[in-house]
Order: sequence, then C-alpha cells, then structure tokens
Amino acid sequence: MLMKGRSAVVDAIRLLKGRWKILEDLDVGINHVPQTIVACCVLHNLCQIAREPEPETGREPDEIGPAVRILESEKLLYYQGQNLRHALADDLHERLSSSR
Repeated sequence: MLMKGRSAVVDAIRLLKGRWKILEDLDVGINHVPQTIVACCVLHNLCQIAREPEPETGREPDEIGPAVRILESEKLLYYQGQNLRHALADDLHERLSSSR
C-alpha cells in the first residue's frame, strides 16, 4: 500500500516538474519555495480545467529528439516576456503589501 501511494506521489511530482521547469531546481530562495510549489499546483489545476495537454514525462533525453534551434527573435521575445512577468509580479507584490 505504501509503495502504491508513493508511486502516485512520484507521478504527480513528475507531472508538475514536466509542466513547470522552475520546480527542477527551485532556485527561488528558501522563503519562497512553499509559495512557488503552491502556485505551480494552482496553475496546473487551471490547466487541467482548461483541458491543456499534459507534458510528456518519463522519457529519456535521447528519446526526446534532436535539440531545438532557438532563433534570435525568439530569444528576444523570451526576454521581453520575462521582463513583463517580473514587472507584473513586482506590481502585484507591491499592491498586496500595501493593502495590509
């Protein structure tokens, strides 16, 4: 029974890590780890509600296929998106902190 329960937990963690790469190393600072995990779980639940496809997990790196080439324009869009996400997160944090 314990092994069956453990297997379900391992599968759930693998699914979350497959969808949210930040969970691979959790380099967010010890104080933000619980909030990061909860946020990923909530976002995962929203993806489930929206019937988003689950990421493929459990495959060996050589089974995934050749490395994907990233164009410079894609890198620029990634960094612009990253900057926007950080700005939105900072604004939300500021608003939540000032409402207390």
